[in-house]
Parts: sequence; C-alpha cells; structure tokens
Amino acid sequence: MQDFELYVINLDRSAERWQRIEAHLLHMKLEPQRISAVDAAQCDAAVLGQHYSQAVNQQTFFMPLKPAEVGCFLSHRKALETFLQGSEKRYAIILEDDVEFIHNPTQYQAQWGEVLDSDKPVMLKLFKRRPVSGQQVVKAAGAAIAPNIEPTIVRPKLVPLGTQAQVVNRAGAQALLEAFEQFGMPVDVAYQHWWQHGVDVLVTVPNQINEISQVVGGTNIGGSQGLSFSYKAKREVKRSWFRLRLKLVSFWHYTQQKFGQPTHLPKIPSNQEPS
Repeated sequence: MQDFELYVINLDRSAERWQRIEAHLLHMKLEPQRISAVDAAQCDAAVLGQHYSQAVNQQTFFMPLKPAEVGCFLSHRKALETFLQGSEKRYAIILEDDVEFIHNPTQYQAQWGEVLDSDKPVMLKLFKRRPVSGQQVVKAAGAAIAPNIEPTIVRPKLVPLGTQAQVVNRAGAQALLEAFEQFGMPVDVAYQHWWQHGVDVLVTVPNQINEISQVVGGTNIGGSQGLSFSYKAKREVKRSWFRLRLKLVSFWHYTQQKFGQPTHLPKIPSNQEPS
C-alpha cells in the first residue's frame, strides 16, 4: 500500500491498546504510525480551547462539548496535520485504537483508489453501526465480508456517526482542517455536515473493520455519571430534535446533489429547540 499512510490515534496512558492494534497491523504487514492523542484529563483549558469555540458550539450544537469530546476532535486534527506536514503519500488511513480489520486492507486498495484518486476532497468511512441507504458509487472485486456480499461504496443520505476508521485524500485532509479551524460539535457530527466542509463522505458496505471497544476496556469519551435526571431528560429532547433536523437537512442536500442542483440552504441555528 505504497500510496497510503497509516495512523493510529492512541492515548499515552493506553499502552495496552497500542500494543494490541500494532501487533494486529504488523501481522498484516502494515506499519502504523502512532498519533499521541490529546488527553483532556492532562490538558489545561488553553490547549482545549485552541480550536474549540464556545460561540460556535452555541450556534451549531445543542449542548457544550465534554473535554474528552474536544480532545477527540483535536486528536483527529492532529492526525490530519501529521499527514499533510509529514508525509508525501496520497492518502491517509486514520484509525482509532479500538478497531481491527476484518480482512487485510491491501485487497481493497484498488477499490479505495477509485473514489480517492481525485483532486476533489474525499473521505471514505470503513465502519458504521447501522445500515445506510444512498447511491452506490463503485463496486469492485474483493474478498466477500459476508456470504454472497461483495464490498461496495455508497454515498449515504445521512453520513453515519463514528470516527473509528476512515481513509482521506490530501484534498480532503486540507478541507477538513480549514473547515474546522474553529469547531463546536463532536468530530463525527461535524463530518456529517458534508455540505459545509465540502468533503465527499462515502461509506464502505459492508464494514471493513470491526469495532472492539468493549474488548479493550470501553470508550474514553465518558458517560453520563453524576448528571441529574432532569438534565439528562432535557438533553435527550434536544438531541432528538437535533438529529431529526440533521436528517432532514442532509436528505435535502443529498437530493439536490443527486440531481445536480445547488445545495444552498438558509442557515437555521442547530440548537434551536422545537416550539
């Protein structure tokens, strides 16, 4: 995979995770580079606030980000910056440390190249938790991940959540860094807004990686411990409204793009609640 640089985002305090995924990738004769993740537990407010904007957050999201969510976004920015500044390769594979490939990705590189080999910004997501619907953009030969199912690539109506594994070309990496010089929402939600950052976000079907977070100790983002019931209830109402609105707006842009129409849409603050 001479055209691909491979990065793994990993916290310094999660040495066992790094050892596990490094062994997994080396077994496939892949050489990963470790990206030292931004650890919110060890950073002061100035570091976390370098790109996270509370003003942008209030305009675009329904609740303030947790420090770990800010650290996660900064870690993905760091991986993109490392790729653009430290590599001359055409594409970057960016993994989090709680995944494993189902098959050796070398057999998919030709398929990946069909969509990534472009002057336009492109990202290819290798994992989603739920089925996606959308336009099939390429179908290429490769090992079947499930019986009688060949791997395909889809442009989804709604980009799935999660940043466990993605491949991005240089134009895509540059576009994402510029679009999110200041950010106010989690990184996976920000990637869903493709009409804003300008990157063509595609998805492999079926998944080409497994998520194994429960095997390696769960997520590092944090949960809802210590929050009152009323706060969590209000948060879930806002979350549901935000997701519904995002789904409708995304489908509108998807339809406009499919039929070659301009995708301009009047901006409505994403944190606006239903009346």
